Amino acid sequence: MFIYIKMATTHKTQEWIEYYEDNVDELSKKTLETYFNDYNRFRSEMRGKHNIYNLSQKEIMDIVSKTEWAKLNLLNIAIVILQNKNKEVSLLLKYRKNIQEGREDQQAAKNEAQIKKANASYDDLMRAFDEATGKDYILFYLLINLNTRNNDLIMKLITNKQKDLLNEEDNFMIVSPSKSRFVRNDYKTNKSFGVKIDKIRDEKFQKMINKELLEGNEYLFVNNKKKPYKQTEMGKFIKSRFAFYLDKKKTPTQDEVKTNLSQASIYKIISQYAIKHGGEKMRVKIADARGHSLDTQAKYYSTIDVSNKKAEESDDDEELNEMIQV
Repeated sequence: MFIYIKMATTHKTQEWIEYYEDNVDELSKKTLETYFNDYNRFRSEMRGKHNIYNLSQKEIMDIVSKTEWAKLNLLNIAIVILQNKNKEVSLLLKYRKNIQEGREDQQAAKNEAQIKKANASYDDLMRAFDEATGKDYILFYLLINLNTRNNDLIMKLITNKQKDLLNEEDNFMIVSPSKSRFVRNDYKTNKSFGVKIDKIRDEKFQKMINKELLEGNEYLFVNNKKKPYKQTEMGKFIKSRFAFYLDKKKTPTQDEVKTNLSQASIYKIISQYAIKHGGEKMRVKIADARGHSLDTQAKYYSTIDVSNKKAEESDDDEELNEMIQV
């Protein structure tokens, strides 16, 4: 049972426990973890008031408008808590739509700013990929060719003869001599796109992944203590590995270069290239690998402003909105 249900029951936790027990069979572990974190953040903004579901819609909007936390996240958790108690949420849904549309109007500029902050181009990604060896090559392959998120990269490493270890909760890299299969059970848009299975026949990848098998680690990407990187640690790991190939110290003949790459900025750089130069085939390929639609890709990952109001929510919002019935 998850840690967020083991807490002592108080007036500040009872409504969460009730929500958890009502929805534990319907929501993924990842969604419940996200909701629990946002629930605690919302409570920190309530200044001692007892329950979210006893707040009026106007009180909730006032709290959300003043918070320094992500406004949509806090608004969403309030909506699901109220809905679980069959409370009225029409004003909150309208408020949420206004926040989303305001954010969408600025999304292209935000994407451009994030790419600029990453301080790396599509050509830089390809150069690092070409130069990489060992586990770095495996990491870069998965980020660039399969457009993975941080959580996707938390995977168990097994051989084709260990299929009895497979389950429907974890991610797996199943290695055979000539190919590998990457099985994604635990990823952000699983409820919309189901289990994703990618076959990898890249010769260099196979060489590197078979070497990793000899290390005997349960997980593919592990820290110095042989423990898998947590989702919150994976970003720093990705940043450091690309920096190894792309960062440069200042010398009399060259300027200093410091990159700031994350899985999100890497995908936005690749999406920008696909939209401008790669054509429809590349756009479809990377959208399918990521687990979202072309509309979502164009609306939330492009640096070109679009106004297609029928596009889906961004990846950042999909999971948070899974149980909100509009």
